[in-house]
Amino acid sequence: MLKINRMFKKRPRIRRRKRGKIFKPIPLKKVKETAFRACVFLFIALVFVLIIRLLAPGLTIKAAPETVAALRVPHRAVKMLHTYAAEYQIPFAELFVLFCAENGFFPEKNVAYDLSGIERQYVMDFAAIKRKYKSKNTEPYVTMFGQVFDELIHFPIPDGWEEDNEISYMYGDNWHHLHQGADITDRENVRGRIPVVSMTEGTVRDAGYSEQWGYHAGIVTQNGTYYLYAHLDSLSAGVSPGAMVMAGTPLGRMGNSGESGENRAVHLHIGIMPVAGFTKEPFWLNPYPLLRFVESR
Repeated sequence: MLKINRMFKKRPRIRRRKRGKIFKPIPLKKVKETAFRACVFLFIALVFVLIIRLLAPGLTIKAAPETVAALRVPHRAVKMLHTYAAEYQIPFAELFVLFCAENGFFPEKNVAYDLSGIERQYVMDFAAIKRKYKSKNTEPYVTMFGQVFDELIHFPIPDGWEEDNEISYMYGDNWHHLHQGADITDRENVRGRIPVVSMTEGTVRDAGYSEQWGYHAGIVTQNGTYYLYAHLDSLSAGVSPGAMVMAGTPLGRMGNSGESGENRAVHLHIGIMPVAGFTKEPFWLNPYPLLRFVESR
């Protein structure tokens, strides 16, 4: 009887877990707190990175674009730097930019500079000077000037073009904000007398006649630098948009057409607009030191 009662005794019920969500939902308040902490952390990290950059060693070029464009560097210094760069195996464009940067890109128009110390102060100490500047800051200047100096091969007047063993032209530094170029003047003041050639290789972007520039030709190099030859008396055959030219290719003859007017002296206006990575504005560069440099070569 006892055995029977044990057989029919109620067994304990096994409780089964109710089916439901495995994870409890995260309260919205906690989500907001976590997001806020993440934002604070990112902000602190950003501020820290900015502080590190500001405190990192290295100078920047602070010259205004118009000061750089005026390029009042002593033209004799340019040739000396080029000679020293080859002698000491230093990149010429870097040496040139650092020399200008150390002198604030010569903000004074009539600069008087002692050339005797260039080798000692800038060439022999080139590595130390280079370490002073942030490479990211100097790079756009080095790129621009490097391209221009490499592109310039020929003076715009053909070699040896002279009469009675006298140079038939003259030019100076007449750059200012209303005249963003350099003028090469015919000493005899005779239209169509002096030939004009391309200083660089490139493609003719525009050529013809305009009220401002008269007969003119605009050449664009592979690097994007634009060279303007304006106030010509005439254009050479084949100088038309899309044509390819080499350094030394005839472009026309010197005149005084266009805005310069017939009462103005016969001259050639040279304009140079390189690709300047340090400004978003159209950037014309003073051709005078560059003309002196390429003429000396």
